[in-house]
Amino acid sequence: MKMYSTEKPEGYAVSAQELRIRWNIKQVTAPSVNDEELTQWEANEALCSIYDERGDLIEKVIGSVYDTGAEIATINNQVTKPEAYADYQAFRLQAKTLADGWLATK
Repeated sequence: MKMYSTEKPEGYAVSAQELRIRWNIKQVTAPSVNDEELTQWEANEALCSIYDERGDLIEKVIGSVYDTGAEIATINNQVTKPEAYADYQAFRLQAKTLADGWLATK
């Protein structure tokens, strides 16, 4: 899911037993109510537990972008939609890197 903030978010944020893993953090400009440009931060975010193991973290990061049906469709359509499949595989690697990054802090 996407998250928005007026302050630059951290890649890993912990609150009690909740872990938020964030990536693709970038500053964006969006229109505001009075037609002035509003500068804010945007990131992808996965909600996890501080107790999740590596596999669970990876699954939750992937699940924050691909629901089960979309993931299965991407895998099944790899021949007819090779670019979508390549994007999916690249994201799987990124999810593993994000999980490993969190586990390295423990």
